[in-house]
Amino acid sequence: MEERTRLSRLFESYLRAERGFSPHTVRNYLADVETLADFLAAKRTSLEAASDVEIREFIRSQAVAHAPATVSRRRAALKTFYRLLLREKLVSRNPAAALPSLRMPKRLPQILSQREAGTLVEGGGREREGDFVRDAAVLELLYATGMRVSELAALDLCDIDLTRMEVRIRSGKGGKERHVFFGKAAAQALQAYLDRRGLWTDGRAGDALFFGKKGKRISDRGIRRLVDRNAHAIGKPVHPHVLRHSFATHMLENGAGIRTIQELLGHASLSTTQKYTHLDLATIRAAYEKAHPRGKE
Repeated sequence: MEERTRLSRLFESYLRAERGFSPHTVRNYLADVETLADFLAAKRTSLEAASDVEIREFIRSQAVAHAPATVSRRRAALKTFYRLLLREKLVSRNPAAALPSLRMPKRLPQILSQREAGTLVEGGGREREGDFVRDAAVLELLYATGMRVSELAALDLCDIDLTRMEVRIRSGKGGKERHVFFGKAAAQALQAYLDRRGLWTDGRAGDALFFGKKGKRISDRGIRRLVDRNAHAIGKPVHPHVLRHSFATHMLENGAGIRTIQELLGHASLSTTQKYTHLDLATIRAAYEKAHPRGKE
């Protein structure tokens, strides 16, 4: 067990310091390796002694019990883990190297209509007066910027420029920094929250922009709960990432270029952004008629 703990700490340090992964990804990758360790322990073997056959057997067992996205992430986590062990000479070969790639089903991202998004950010939280000001600011900022939940949770006061209506984001993905923007609605919601921010800090000063329970920085889970309890405004469950999908799609529908959206979302690859080009034919036809010199003819 001590060796297992040591390997976990080594892997965590590598993911955070060298790879610059987000806290969410780090937690998932560590949990994935722990799941493998439990699987191997039942076979009376260890992470360092695992064979190619045992790793493939583990992945097959996961494919039976979990969604393809989870299995794909676990495959990536194990490949990363064993590459590290090989580099550190803790194993003589990488038993995960030969894992086959998984063919993921192509699914369009879930999005809200523009009306639903507006209803959610404007009306959510009104039944919880004590939290409404903070909730409104969080919801407006998520939809206005398209930032990830982990990025919003990591925001400090100094990252917000209300005068320029701009946010500095320091992403856990590669440690890159980017600037995104918000409009008057989000600016007003943020100002209302900042005027009463002390109600959430439990009397203590802090760098965090948003706070959760007991005066601590809001967590990813806290944001997910916040969005979930405010989703009653549109009558259906909403995951925070849906606001990111909706931001990108609505920007595209209203004429923003795919490269601009790529920069705002912080995607390293344009191919990641292109999943938002799932516009219906009516939207495509309208764009064509507006843009082509002879389109209206």
